[in-house]
Amino acid sequence: MNFDQIQVEKRLVSDPQDDERHVLRPSAVTKESIPYMIVLPEEQITCFVYTWVTPDSKAGAACCVYGPGIGPDAIFEKVDGIEVPREMGFRDWQVGGVHVRQGEPLRTVDMTYVGKRVSVDLHFEGIHPPYNYAGHPQGCPSIVADNRFEQSGTITGTLTVDGRRIPFNTTGHRDHSWGSREWGAIQHWKWLQGQAGPDFSVHFFDIMVAGRNHIRGYIYKDGKMTEVTSVDCEFEHDGTLSPTTMTAVLRDAEGRSVNIRGTKIASYPFLIGPQTINIQSGMSYTFDGKPGVGWFELSWPKSYHEYMSNRPA
Repeated sequence: MNFDQIQVEKRLVSDPQDDERHVLRPSAVTKESIPYMIVLPEEQITCFVYTWVTPDSKAGAACCVYGPGIGPDAIFEKVDGIEVPREMGFRDWQVGGVHVRQGEPLRTVDMTYVGKRVSVDLHFEGIHPPYNYAGHPQGCPSIVADNRFEQSGTITGTLTVDGRRIPFNTTGHRDHSWGSREWGAIQHWKWLQGQAGPDFSVHFFDIMVAGRNHIRGYIYKDGKMTEVTSVDCEFEHDGTLSPTTMTAVLRDAEGRSVNIRGTKIASYPFLIGPQTINIQSGMSYTFDGKPGVGWFELSWPKSYHEYMSNRPA
């Protein structure tokens, strides 16, 4: 992909150095992390591979595969607290079963995961420059990170589950964040990424903290990447607050808009901290009527999620 042909404001583009590992300030809520996300509607399977590291250079990795194509129970494999060299960066990163090898910064990555029941071999190539949260006029919300970027791309490779090989050639997404993770301060969030082929991608993050919504995101279409300025999002959910369908209208700083409709393929309630549940949902989407794939994530306080999941019908 020739990023030089994409119209985008310089402030919205991440620095190539941000593809590497950062020096983190000492804190119990500080972390650096990178997930890779795969949605395969034809297989009814959703998968994420996730790696992270703390200020004291203790690292971890997780892989989760779920959906009707897997069966009633998700497969979740995780290692944590593994000491890694401080000089080891993401150009050649290994922890647990994860091995990340960067090619050209902010453009290409090869990632493999080898676990007990699951393995993933993935090549990622960005379809647009990574969206830089710090480029927003109010910067990156400090509750969730010092900074982060989001990038969709083409993904090719193979997912293997219990010996069953599932080749894929589709679109997917990665993000990279570093800094604070003050989950307990967050009341709720909605996070979406999606693509309709290699020429269209959208993302938004609508975070509620102390009664105030913070919105970040982008629209990439027609060769232009612009910043999202408003999000109108509604969703239906089951008794566990997992989304079943959703709709959204995104608007950007240039007056463009995108209408989104999504239907859940599968959801997984990921306990990301003692106080916080993130419901990770792979989705089939339409964007202005054009079919696509992506992710819809809802964050809830754990106590609220438990209450709503157990309240009388």
